[in-house]
Amino acid sequence: MIQSLPIAIVAVLGVTLVCPAPLGAQERQAVVRVSPFTAVGVGSSEAAMLERLVVSYIVETRSFRVVDAQGQDRALVETEAALSRGETTAVALPLTADFIVNGSIGRIGELFVLSLEVTRVSDGIMLSVADTAESISDIVLRARASTRRLFGLEPTGGLPTAASPATFQASADLAASATQTQAIDTVEPEASAMFVDRPSVSDISGTWRGDKGLETVRIFPNGAGLAVLSGGGTLKLRVTIRGGEVVIAQDQANDAALYKASSVSFAMAKAIAERARPMRWVFRLDATRDLLSGMKESVAVSYSGDELLIDNDYVREASWTRISR
Repeated sequence: MIQSLPIAIVAVLGVTLVCPAPLGAQERQAVVRVSPFTAVGVGSSEAAMLERLVVSYIVETRSFRVVDAQGQDRALVETEAALSRGETTAVALPLTADFIVNGSIGRIGELFVLSLEVTRVSDGIMLSVADTAESISDIVLRARASTRRLFGLEPTGGLPTAASPATFQASADLAASATQTQAIDTVEPEASAMFVDRPSVSDISGTWRGDKGLETVRIFPNGAGLAVLSGGGTLKLRVTIRGGEVVIAQDQANDAALYKASSVSFAMAKAIAERARPMRWVFRLDATRDLLSGMKESVAVSYSGDELLIDNDYVREASWTRISR
């Protein structure tokens, strides 16, 4: 008989997990990782300055631990170099973030735009804020208020208490609905676009923004790939071409780190890793060579009481967008 327990739903690398929420668990301070800000129409120095400001404003709240990504970047460079030489070096990065913050500064006509996004790693739900001003100086002055709105510390929406999934859910459900509606409007035109009939590995070499659970993916000319996971760590990949399809498959043994999240214990993640099939993406490359779209083959996991059920036939839609060549 299935026990009646509080349920927390978590998505890790697109794997749907249904697991009992911890009862009487002691709250811990959530970990926030701030990714490098992007700049469009403005200098990279302005983006870096705003990134440092936002980091300082998050720290100022005393509600989060902010993770320094410099150590991860250094480890990633070493791993990328090894993969490009054909070596099989594996790296496990110590970062385990509960929330990922992304930011961008751009220019539209005479206005400067600052956009901030926070994504909850456990299920990929995202909230965002944006502000406009007529000068970079005004954007800098408003950055603190924008950061506080993002984390629910100002009157306009945001994330009320990032360490508490319950308080996040109401706003997150609304954000998820809006995101799904926008995705329908966006994907349909792209789905009808022309695809590359016979793509090559060189066509997809470069850096991509991955789907849920993947922060970035680097594809090398020799077909090797390396994905940086949103919650920390890396995943090795291998690219093959099958007619008009680009097949990107997990190129390492399953590891508990692939399924670990704030709501998933190490023991549960290890049990999932032992039974889950390797991940695989089957994509088509659009004519611009800047979009990979198709399906991801993964697993759906349900957990109730002491029983762990794994569906290795789970498939969902996925897409990657190019960041650089």
